Amino acid sequence: MVERLRAFWQGRIFFMARGDQLARFLNLILKNGVIVYHTQKSERGMRAQIKLADFRRLRRAAHQTHTRIHIIAKYGWPFVAARWWRRKGLLTGIVMIALVLTVLSQLVLSITVLGNHNVLTTDVLERAEKLGLKTWAYSKDLDLNQIAKALQEQLPDAAWIGVERNGTDVSIKISEKIRPSIPKEAGNLVASHAGLVKEITVIQGIPQVHEGETVRAGQVLITQALNPGLPSTPATPNSTVNNRNSSKPNPPASMARGFVRARVWYSAEKEIPLVEDKVEESGRVAMGWGIKFGSRVIMVTMQDSPFEQANKEIMSHSLKPWRNWRFPVEVITVKYKELHNVHIERSIAEARQLAEETARTEVQKKMTPGVLVVQENVKVIPNNSGAERVRVEVETYEDLAVYANP
Repeated sequence: MVERLRAFWQGRIFFMARGDQLARFLNLILKNGVIVYHTQKSERGMRAQIKLADFRRLRRAAHQTHTRIHIIAKYGWPFVAARWWRRKGLLTGIVMIALVLTVLSQLVLSITVLGNHNVLTTDVLERAEKLGLKTWAYSKDLDLNQIAKALQEQLPDAAWIGVERNGTDVSIKISEKIRPSIPKEAGNLVASHAGLVKEITVIQGIPQVHEGETVRAGQVLITQALNPGLPSTPATPNSTVNNRNSSKPNPPASMARGFVRARVWYSAEKEIPLVEDKVEESGRVAMGWGIKFGSRVIMVTMQDSPFEQANKEIMSHSLKPWRNWRFPVEVITVKYKELHNVHIERSIAEARQLAEETARTEVQKKMTPGVLVVQENVKVIPNNSGAERVRVEVETYEDLAVYANP
C-alpha cells in the first residue's frame, strides 16, 4: 500500500522502446541510475515503467543507441495536478462552490412546523423569530432546547414542543393538548382528562372547581371573565340588576387564563401468549432504484423482490418545485424487507415482561408528552388461557386546563 502511494505521488511513465540495441540501451540507463519497473519484451520492442523524474535521463542513452521511445501512459499526482492547473477557471469554480456550500450548511435555510392543528403556524414562526430562530441564522449560535422551552411557555395549547435540526432545515414539532369539542364553552378552560384537582391558579376568569375535587373530561374549570380589568369574582344578583338598569353596554367577555394541576391516572392491559406463530422481518434487505416519468416507472435494478415474502417500501426523490413548475422526472428507491414465519415459545417470565413492556408503551401513547410521572403500578392478572395478562397503571401530575374547541 505504501509503495503504491509513493508511486502515485512521484508519478510513473509507461513507455515503449524500439530499436536494434535495446540491451545496450537498458544497460546504459541502469548505469545512469535509472530504476526500471515491470520490464517486458515484446515483438515491437520493450515496455517498461520509470519515475517521472528519470524520464529526461533516457534521452542520452536513446541517442547513443538510436532507440525510439514512445510514451504509452502517464500515471500519478504530478499529471493530475498539471491537468487541473491548465483548468484554473474550473478549479476556482469548484473551490468557490465548496466554500459557498460550506457556509450555507451552517445556516438555517428553512423552518417547518409539524403536528399543529389549533396552534397557528404563523404564530409559532413569529415567536420563534423573536427567540432568534429564523432563516439565514447561524445554526451554531442557536440553543434549540432553550427555544423549545420558551415556545412551550408561550403557547398554552402546546403540551410539548421539540426543535430539531436536520442539515439546513429546522423542524418545530408540536404535540397539542387534547381539546374537547364543546361549542358553548368556547373561551373557557375545560379539563382535558379526568383527574383529582390538587392546585388551581387563576390568571383571568372565574374558577368553577376547587382543590380536592374530582373532575371529568370536558368539565369547565375556569370560565371567562366579563371584563379583564375587573376582579375575577362571581356575579351577584344585585350586580345583575344594576347591569340591566344601566345604560352602558356589557363589556365583551375575555378568554379565561390559568392553570389547574391534578393527579391523572392512565392504564392499559396486554395479553401475550406463551406459544405463538407469526410473520416478522428477518433483517435481510434488498434495494433497487428506478426512474419515474409521470405514472410510468422504469426499474434500473431489482425489478422484482428476491424474497418469497417481503414488505415493499417505495421512496420518491425529486427536485423541489419552483413556483408552479415541477420537474417531471423522479428517482425512486424500492426497499424489500424479507419476511419469514417464526414459531415462538416463551416462558412465563418472558411473556410477562413482554406484556408489561407493550402495556407501558400503550400507556405512554395516551399520556401527554413531558408530564411528571408520580407512580407506576404493574399488576399480573390471573389467566388460564395459556397466556400472561399484565396491567400497567401510571399516575401523573399535569395541567388539565385547555381551551374547548368551538
